Amino acid sequence: MLAVRWLFPGQEVQIETRCLDCGDSIRVRTRDDEILEIDPAAAVGYMPSPFAQSRMGSGAFN
Repeated sequence: MLAVRWLFPGQEVQIETRCLDCGDSIRVRTRDDEILEIDPAAAVGYMPSPFAQSRMGSGAFN
């Protein structure tokens, strides 16, 4: 979601989805670079990176 925020400058964007692990609902609202709401607050995201392979061995990527 945060990767497409530039498509909607100045507008509030809301995404409602489900956790791929447990199926619980997740809602995220943003406007430009600001996250307005995350529900549940403990939600985390994952974004695979093409640079991750070059950092194998780093605690941040393992």
